[in-house]
Amino acid sequence: MADLGSLVAAALFLSFALYRALIIWRGSDPAQRYIAGFAGCMGAAMLFRAPVVMSALRDLAPLDTVVMLITHELKSFAHVMLLLVGLSLRPAAADRKAQGRQIRLAAAVLVTGAAVLLMAGVRAESGLATAPPDRRWFLAVYNVLFAAYGTWCLLVLTRELVRQTRQVAAGPMRTGLRLMTFAALLGIVWTLWVLTYVPMNLTQGLHTASEDAVCSVLGAVTAALATGGATATWWASASGGPLAAPGRWLSAYRTHRALEPLWSALRTELPQIALDPAAPRRPVLWRAEFDLYRRVIEIRDGHLALRPYFPADATGRAAPTGTGGTAVGPVGPVGPVGPVGPGERSAEVRAVVEAATIAAALEGKRAGRAPAGAHPSGPVSQQIANTVAAETAWLLLVTAAFVSSPEVAAARVRARTDTGGLQDGPRSR
Repeated sequence: MADLGSLVAAALFLSFALYRALIIWRGSDPAQRYIAGFAGCMGAAMLFRAPVVMSALRDLAPLDTVVMLITHELKSFAHVMLLLVGLSLRPAAADRKAQGRQIRLAAAVLVTGAAVLLMAGVRAESGLATAPPDRRWFLAVYNVLFAAYGTWCLLVLTRELVRQTRQVAAGPMRTGLRLMTFAALLGIVWTLWVLTYVPMNLTQGLHTASEDAVCSVLGAVTAALATGGATATWWASASGGPLAAPGRWLSAYRTHRALEPLWSALRTELPQIALDPAAPRRPVLWRAEFDLYRRVIEIRDGHLALRPYFPADATGRAAPTGTGGTAVGPVGPVGPVGPVGPGERSAEVRAVVEAATIAAALEGKRAGRAPAGAHPSGPVSQQIANTVAAETAWLLLVTAAFVSSPEVAAARVRARTDTGGLQDGPRSR
């Protein structure tokens, strides 16, 4: 297990380093160079610390001891690269002095770490790093220094990744940033795992020269998350390909849930719109795209079925007045939301009108009679474009207005009054 985990992690890191190196040759920002440097250093360290490699080096003493020292320093240097990645994500004007301080600190940590290992007199014997009894504490100090500085670097990176994620719209870039954030958090656990060796350092003067099973697994998973996150824009670019399918499923699932309030209100009053009455309200993830398409159809069927109850004055009475605008907030990154019209503001206003029309018609349907002035033909629904994505985007705006717009709430109350519904007490949305 330790061999497999270490070799898988090394292969992932080194392959990614090569991939990034090719990008660098075509020109890139500093963050790309730091990421490539991190992957190269960590991949080389994991490769040389694989148990099978360390076993092969036992017969080449003292080369095995030299390799052990080098791999420890490679891991520390990889942490420095991660710190620089985090700093490169900050605004350039505010970051130059901080970057200079961190580079000086990193150099001091690397030199101190190497000096402590040399003073510990560490030797590799039978797969273990050993230190003389009077120098055991040097080995423990090195591991504490490694864990503390590595954790600090990863925390800086995590903070910047979280900040960047909040500023990026839904899509492959945000997915990649989230995966890299998870990789950084798991990397903290991986780095802190070295502290479990400290008791053995102090009592026996021993340390594993190669990766143990837990470290190997943590390294492999961290490498997979980091590589997947950093290449998210590449593997998600083929929107119809199998690699992008989980992302599409998740997006469709979230959009399916976002349409729930409007769909549920229509389905309650018009159960006949259900294309599959036995279908669960929450779709299975890999069927979410199909179930979302069905939900859009059912909402539109409900819209058509309510047309005899549409109030004639819904457009004039629901439209926001003055400069305050409507209370409809942004729908947010819940699905394949694309452009919905020539102006987002006017699209939201039109969505309020349609939501108010539906809300009023539902009140009339509940009361069993149409409001005064209703006519069977009813207004035609807002048309966006002849695509499922655009239709879904429009219905998301309508749903948001249906739930939260004060204009829609007012239209609902007026419809209850017109149809005599208030005598039965307040009704739910």
